[in-house]
Amino acid sequence: MAYLEGKKIYIDPGHGGTYNEGIARCGTYQVGATGQYTGQMEKNTALDIAFWLREYLKGALATVYMSRINDSAVCLWERTQEANSLNADIFVSLHHNGADDPNVSGASTHWYKSVDKPLAEVVLNSLLANTEFSPWGTGLRYNNYHVLRETNMPAVLIENGFFSNEQDDRYVYGNGKDFGNSPINYNRRDIAYAIYWGIWNYFKR
Repeated sequence: MAYLEGKKIYIDPGHGGTYNEGIARCGTYQVGATGQYTGQMEKNTALDIAFWLREYLKGALATVYMSRINDSAVCLWERTQEANSLNADIFVSLHHNGADDPNVSGASTHWYKSVDKPLAEVVLNSLLANTEFSPWGTGLRYNNYHVLRETNMPAVLIENGFFSNEQDDRYVYGNGKDFGNSPINYNRRDIAYAIYWGIWNYFKR
């Protein structure tokens, strides 16, 4: 796995903390989606997947940074500013989606800068090959998100399914266990592995 040795990878588990904490710190804030069938919270599952992803990346000798390692509010500008100051090679933001229509489902990867698109493509391909997710539409989406726009390095925002869709929600929930607990949450581990493998293939090009 020498392709990742020396690479600096910044993982951004979306959301975190409470609405009031986020407003006080950032002025505007979103706490993320809630599973409509499981009650799980995006801020928790994104962090859980991030921990699994960090372990895979560290095992491949990458240097890994995270925007948060607990349930705390971090402003968008803080996330991008830190990644830029660290001169990270890539920025990976982890999320789950939601929609008014419960039939809408699937994973998607989002890009904004031209340098983002190849990373978004390989991560999407790996998600579709290594998880139970179908693509949301084409799966590859162009969006003017802060974490994509304000990062100096290639960045991708990943929506790991819709918490408003029963199949996606229950798949991400798995057995409900978090990272480091027993039994292992194999579904979240598989999502993290798929993202890791996409990153590996990105640097292999």
